Amino acid sequence: MEKSDFKKSLLEYIKVIIITVVFTLGVLYFVQISRVVGSSMEPTYQNGNIILVDKFFYKRGKPSYNDIVVVKYHVGEGEDQIIKRIVGLPGDHLEMKDNQLYRNGQLLNEDYINGPMEGNEDFSYDIPEGKIFVMGDNRNHSVDSRNIGYIDFDDQVVGRVFFKVF
Repeated sequence: MEKSDFKKSLLEYIKVIIITVVFTLGVLYFVQISRVVGSSMEPTYQNGNIILVDKFFYKRGKPSYNDIVVVKYHVGEGEDQIIKRIVGLPGDHLEMKDNQLYRNGQLLNEDYINGPMEGNEDFSYDIPEGKIFVMGDNRNHSVDSRNIGYIDFDDQVVGRVFFKVF
């Protein structure tokens, strides 16, 4: 191989590496790869599922009911991330009566939850501006806004789940 052919090959190889690194960093900047831990989102997501989270979705749009989001919350001295469903938006009135969830006076048809809720205490919340209320689909086994309170939309929402890898 001639010296000029070697230089051309080396330059092509370096270009491919640079493009790959830039592309990978760009994707990781906009997309987070996460693993579902626990059963709180069953049956929608199972323990161990790998999901992709769009970290910039809400820079382009507003949250909607039933969006699946990854949120940060404080655990003791540290911070953890959990996956949950948005059930309440700013200005909503949420009420739990007899293990049924009502939003603004309307009973929610939640065909995605994992069986009937049991033993939940009745509650009533008015969701303040800038906050959302999230719950797991496996309501009987979920740490969510019932336990950790409102989620600050700007500070605690990591992004919206857009794809389940497996």
